[in-house]
Amino acid sequence: MWSLVGLRQLTSSIARENTEHLEHARKTFESMRSRTLENLRAHARVMVEDPRLKSTLATDGVDEATVADILGDIGKLRRTGFLIVLTPEGRVFAEAGAAELRGLDLSGSSAVKKAQGASDATVGSWVIGGKIFDLSLMPVRFGTAAPISYLVVGQAVDQELLNSLADQTGVAVATATASTIMLSAPPDEALKPVFTLVAGQAESSQSRLFEVNGESYVAAIAELEESGQSRPRLVLVQPVARTAASFSTIKWMLFIPPILVLIAVLFAMTANRRIVVVRQP
Repeated sequence: MWSLVGLRQLTSSIARENTEHLEHARKTFESMRSRTLENLRAHARVMVEDPRLKSTLATDGVDEATVADILGDIGKLRRTGFLIVLTPEGRVFAEAGAAELRGLDLSGSSAVKKAQGASDATVGSWVIGGKIFDLSLMPVRFGTAAPISYLVVGQAVDQELLNSLADQTGVAVATATASTIMLSAPPDEALKPVFTLVAGQAESSQSRLFEVNGESYVAAIAELEESGQSRPRLVLVQPVARTAASFSTIKWMLFIPPILVLIAVLFAMTANRRIVVVRQP
């Protein structure tokens, strides 16, 4: 009975430990992403005041190449991410560092709609071409009340970010839309079917136990905020064996009391038998 109760409590502790690891990874990712969004917001407020950019955008008939060159020069100050100029309607007019977004009509995105009704920098995300782009949008004004365009300062949720998250927390992570995995870390082939299964079956942040190829995993899904209608998600996976290994010593210790009791009983039975034999005439 002691062993059964102890094993049940140990199993519960392992599950709780795994759940806490997943929650820690989720909060760490949210913290990293929040810092990124706030940095993007601050950069957008500063860069939108560049006089060369403002005067050029206010010029009738300005061409895309000229604006792209200016964005490239401004972007050198950040050394990462990308810069985009949107038309007032939300179409990509010029870009630097985001060739895959060139010419796209993003007027239907929630991030653009939110920016069109704001006077200050707003933050949001786009999911385009299997990538998540965090960004800040700032209206560009040049002597008019209405914006003449929008400056977008952005940065992709890339492999480097996921690698850093996995290294810091020890939890395997992936980004996904629906059941499609976009990026994952660490680069373990055995985890890919686990990510796909979890992304296709898990519906909430509540952790669940999954069995894949004879291995047990605790996994959960976290919806990414500020990510619009595509609703990308963070997939969190923790192998049960990794946590159980740290409890292996305790597991064996649970059997020590019953074994000691058994030894004591056998010793008592043996001693009693000897006493009986000695007393026989």
